[in-house]
Amino acid sequence: MPDKPLHPALTRQGTGIAADGEFYMPTRALFGRGIAGQAAEHAAALGASSVLLVTDPGVRAAGLIAPVETALAGRGIAVTIFDRVEPNPKDEDCLAGAELIRAGGQQLLVAVGGGSAIDTAKCIGLLLTNGGHPRDWEDFGALRRDPLPTIAIPTTAGTGSEVSPSAVITDTARKKKMNLFDTRNCPRVALVDPDLTLSCPVWVTASSGMDALSHAVDSLQCLLATPSSDALALEGARLVGRYLRRAVSEPADVEARCGMAQGSLTAGIAVGLTDVSGAHALAEAMGGLYGHPHGFCCAVSMPAIMEYNLPVCTDKYARLAVALGAGAPGASDLQLAQAAIGAIRDLNRDLDVPAMSTLVRAEDLDLLGEKAAQNTSTPSNPRIAGAADYRQMFAREIERDR
Repeated sequence: MPDKPLHPALTRQGTGIAADGEFYMPTRALFGRGIAGQAAEHAAALGASSVLLVTDPGVRAAGLIAPVETALAGRGIAVTIFDRVEPNPKDEDCLAGAELIRAGGQQLLVAVGGGSAIDTAKCIGLLLTNGGHPRDWEDFGALRRDPLPTIAIPTTAGTGSEVSPSAVITDTARKKKMNLFDTRNCPRVALVDPDLTLSCPVWVTASSGMDALSHAVDSLQCLLATPSSDALALEGARLVGRYLRRAVSEPADVEARCGMAQGSLTAGIAVGLTDVSGAHALAEAMGGLYGHPHGFCCAVSMPAIMEYNLPVCTDKYARLAVALGAGAPGASDLQLAQAAIGAIRDLNRDLDVPAMSTLVRAEDLDLLGEKAAQNTSTPSNPRIAGAADYRQMFAREIERDR
């Protein structure tokens, strides 16, 4: 394989408002109640006569793919269903999907589900045109060829994968989450239909919602952040802070579901323009080792990394506090920044997010620290952190739980 390019955080020129940056969003994102019904016309516009519909057994059993399948068939588009998708999607399933599409000759992927289904579809698409194993395409901008195009239809409000250049896939041999990050991974079309989230289980609503918030936080503190991405991150955080509790306590509340879908989309665009950073380095270490729900891993990781980054992110976190409606009038930036961290801890408590001490084992702290330090996105964290630093973050959160 060719040498992989350097992480863009290591080559960025300038600092602060003078730093260089890029705003590129190749996905056409459409939002609206019932918008998923347009999948067939977009597939036809992309020239597809045959598609691989990627989903998971739960979404299929809930009947959420049936209208999409019917609409595609009604336009004369052949549909093959691949529902071998699990939470924290695995390399072996992506390889199986790529073999299926090689044999079937489908021209388009349609992903219906949460981030796992969408990431699986994106990985299948890149394997089809680039070959090899998913680990061959880990890191930033490593692809040789454009992947097969994808239409993404999310059924949860949280991952933002429908507008993201990332496909996060578990390497089963290394028990590591890989970030296959390339702007060519972005779905061609995203159909964000909040009605598809109405049947989402409560715990999935909570977990995916905290994932959305972690995208806002990680984008805001990322070394690749720009004023444009900051604006999106702060608005995404505001929407999640306003609507997530309601979406969990009142699942049929359409306004709350729309607010969360908009918040997830907005934060997803923000993090797609930048990168994730320290919160995901911690969270993906846990997810790769234990297989816990990604959103809960992100939820407990946010306060840990924010306390570590506080000396270099006080002003950013102060703005986050305002977006979340936290902090007293007239408070200093430091007080507001601390209030933002407290607001996220309060949200975790209100949503019954499992504590860090229940998610990790003390005997694994060294290994977790090493995995976090090796994360593809560690260079994007605004304060340099090594394995010992990440280990200490895990340890402090465990101690705090006692």
